Amino acid sequence: MIIENGTLQTIEKTGGGMKNGKPVKVEEVVGNPIPCNLKTITHNHKGKTIDGVFTQASFEVLIDVPLFSAERVILTDNRGVRLGEFRVQDIQHLDCVNAVKITV
Repeated sequence: MIIENGTLQTIEKTGGGMKNGKPVKVEEVVGNPIPCNLKTITHNHKGKTIDGVFTQASFEVLIDVPLFSAERVILTDNRGVRLGEFRVQDIQHLDCVNAVKITV
């Protein structure tokens, strides 16, 4: 059992390829929110570009899902604030506690 302080949504790609000789557009589908425990690893607003600033952030996420696989996710905190869309860096299946640890 994890202490929930946010949600995770997977972003999956569907479609693509050919149908009846015509190309099929690849579409992104956002999954249902999964309750999770978010832990901030880094979060700063010191990055600068020519047009403005950017935020650098990384998180560790724990979920109570036995199997997980995704390349990109959306994280939202328990207040409903969207933290951002992130590429999954690492997935560890923690079999002893029946949870998954995701680093983004």
